[in-house]
Formats: sequence, C-alpha cells, structure tokens
Amino acid sequence: MPEKKPSLFPYNLTPGGPELSISLLQHIPEELRGNADASLLLVGCRLGENLLALAEHFPGKLIGIDEDAETIYYAKWAVKEAGMQEQVSARMIAPVQTNFQPGHFDIVILEGMFAGYPPTRVLKEALRVLSPDGWLLLSDSCWLDDDVPTYVREVWEGPDHKLLTPAEVRTLLEERGLEVLALENWSDALGPFYEQFRGTVKDMAKGGFEGLKHLKGLVKHYKHEIDVYSKHRGDEYMGYLGAVARPRHADALPRHADA
Repeated sequence: MPEKKPSLFPYNLTPGGPELSISLLQHIPEELRGNADASLLLVGCRLGENLLALAEHFPGKLIGIDEDAETIYYAKWAVKEAGMQEQVSARMIAPVQTNFQPGHFDIVILEGMFAGYPPTRVLKEALRVLSPDGWLLLSDSCWLDDDVPTYVREVWEGPDHKLLTPAEVRTLLEERGLEVLALENWSDALGPFYEQFRGTVKDMAKGGFEGLKHLKGLVKHYKHEIDVYSKHRGDEYMGYLGAVARPRHADALPRHADA
C-alpha cells in the first residue's frame, strides 16, 4: 500500500487527528476491521487526512463525505496523490441527507458532526445507512459540565444547534437503539489543535496553501474560540470525546452481506 506524503497534511482539521480516528477503529473486532469486503463511511472527511490514515488500517472500501466543496476538491486530489483511488473516494454530500442505500456500510464514523448539525438529524441518517450489525464511531466537541457560562456557550453554539455533555451523548445514542461500548475523554487534544492555528495554519493561510481559501476562513473562525478557550476559562467547560456504539443485539444478527 502506498505511503501517503506527510506534506499533504501539514496540520490537523480535527482534534486528535488521525490518532483519534485510528484509536476508535481499534475497538472493532479484527474479523471486520481486517475484512477487505467491508465498507466504511467517514462523515466529515474534510481534506482527507483521517480518511487516508484509516485506509492504512482498514483494507475495505472507504468513502469520505463533506459538504464543503473546497475541502472535497483537496481530498480528491490527496487520494490521487496517495495512489489510493481504488480503495478510497471523497464526495461532496450533506451529512444529514446522503444518497447511499439503507444498511450499506459496516462502519460509520461521525467526526465533528454533532457540533455542526442538529445531532438527531445526523444520527438518523447515519443509522439509516449503517448495517443492522454495524458499528458507529464518533468524535466530537462536548461540554464537560452542565452549567456553562453564557459567554462560553455562545462561542461554540449556534441558534440551530446545542452542544451535548458526554452523558447527553450516551443518552442520545441509547435512545436511538444503540449500545455504547466506549465513551472516551479526548479533551487533551484540544490544546494542540487550537495552538496550530496560532502558527502553522495561520502562516499557510497567509501564503495561500494549495490555493485554499478555506484556511483563511478557519483561521478567522478559530481566533475567538482560541482566545476564550485559552484565556477566559473556556478549557474548563469545553471538551472532546470519542464514542463507540452499535445497534443493540447486533451480535445475534446474521452478518450484513451487501457491503
């Protein structure tokens, strides 16, 4: 398998980067994780960094989707540069309304989707395309406490969505018929994630890295978040989590054949 070039991804667009995605994947039994006939959907693939990293640990077909045209354009280019076109693809599709067949994927990974879309809508679509005996993995921002100051809450929440606490994420998954097998605290990944926007990412945005205007928007977006997180006690309330879940009683079901 070709080794991807480090220069393709000189920064991370998700806290924890590929390390977090690969860590979640390790919860899945080797029988499925090592199955070349299995399929994986990464919702929120952005520039394709985690998508290609996962392909090094999963021999099946991988599809990454994102709603941002510029990031998908780059992801497609990165897949081609890595020589992974036969195994990996990236598509511009809305996370809340895909065109995949019901039950098509053995593994669905949601990265940062609850923080950007109504969680119930994202989860509904993810479960629609997930095999009845499949695995749902997710990583996302979360509140570490129920009592979050308004000035902090307003930085990360919008009028159409609210962040959840880990307990609320667990409840949401369980209410949708899932068994939560792991709920991990990855909050330590936030500091390094934000710090790169002070230096590496900011410099690349000024220099027009690969012609991506997207970077300039991200630097501007994260400027206020970084300030509140690092200087105004935001780190006491903002966290990051990883979760592993699957439909209840999935072990009793026959293996999904249409991967």
